[in-house]
Amino acid sequence: MSVPNNVVEIAPVIKTVTLKRSTAEAAFRMFVHEMDKWWPLETHALAPENNTKAIALIVEPRIGGRVIERTEDGREFDWGEVLAYEPGARFAMTWQLGRAREVSGEVEVRFEALSANTCRVTLTHTGWERMADGAQMREGYNAGWGDVFERRFGGFAALIS
Repeated sequence: MSVPNNVVEIAPVIKTVTLKRSTAEAAFRMFVHEMDKWWPLETHALAPENNTKAIALIVEPRIGGRVIERTEDGREFDWGEVLAYEPGARFAMTWQLGRAREVSGEVEVRFEALSANTCRVTLTHTGWERMADGAQMREGYNAGWGDVFERRFGGFAALIS
């Protein structure tokens, strides 16, 4: 999505983890298809504000697929739409979490082999300028991705690999 000429661009949030004992393909699988094993659903989900409990995160593995939070009472909340699905290389999605697509951001995750059993995973979150409080949201997500992506995903991947 492009930024109108009169809007000041806000720097993306970029986080990187290096995984030893993991291929780019394995890291992709853990990030995309095992997200609910490392994502803190108890604190970072739409379910609590809707008086229910999140039990799963589901990625429909195709461009145009949905990223869904499923709850214990069967409801589903859209997190976004898959924009890129390249196993072992790249995953991207709109980052909506209950917002309209016009005011959503994008999250792109790249998987890069550094050796036979080491890879780098880089997450880039953009689109802050489409949100009324984008600069403030960016600061919150900068800290949040540090915990969720670097610590939780990085820690999960290190244990599983």
